[in-house]
Amino acid sequence: MPSTSGCFFDRGRGAGTGYFLYNTGMTKISVKKWLFLPLLCLCVLAASCGKKKGETVPLSGEASDMSEYILLADQEHVFYDLDVETMVNAMKDKKTFAVYFGYAECEWCAEAAPVLNQAAIESGMEVGYVNTRSNPLWEKNTEIDNYDLLIENVGEYLEYDSDGIRHLYTPTVFFIRDGKVVGFHEGTVPDHNARNRLMTEEEREELLNTYRQLFRLLSNDSAAG
Repeated sequence: MPSTSGCFFDRGRGAGTGYFLYNTGMTKISVKKWLFLPLLCLCVLAASCGKKKGETVPLSGEASDMSEYILLADQEHVFYDLDVETMVNAMKDKKTFAVYFGYAECEWCAEAAPVLNQAAIESGMEVGYVNTRSNPLWEKNTEIDNYDLLIENVGEYLEYDSDGIRHLYTPTVFFIRDGKVVGFHEGTVPDHNARNRLMTEEEREELLNTYRQLFRLLSNDSAAG
């Protein structure tokens, strides 16, 4: 049953688990722990050999208001406003970018966003932010604008909920290269329950390394080898 508080179900992943996907045509690889990402990167290099890669650019010029993220409010950030329709159009135009779905009141999002921000800054990249509570009438992630369009384009990466609906849990980050999803992360780290405690320094470093590896999938260096 969905929880009425915290981030579980509509408000995030109770277990704080994450996983990664690399889509190579008909082949989908799912990895449960970031320790396997070196192998994943090798797959990316092999699949991208000889292919011209797109430029990583922000899809909007307006910086996101992240002031409600308590752990991020006083930091310089690289988030910019994005919506599902713009995201899908960018995928059709074969753009390269990262997009984060979440909202400030989600405990897992509150902890993940500053870590994602640090990884993005280190990578010299910006991150599109789809605020899944930007409309006060939205009580579930499935109620955001153009949710059907989101499912049509990236639904294969989302789990079914108890009602049989492809459900976007938060926080979720898609890493998109030349219009294709090459990386995907949901939640924070295994066994982290943000309702009960903050991540430890070790867990934060684990998540940071996860994001670092995923951002590398978007860089021209990953294609050049």
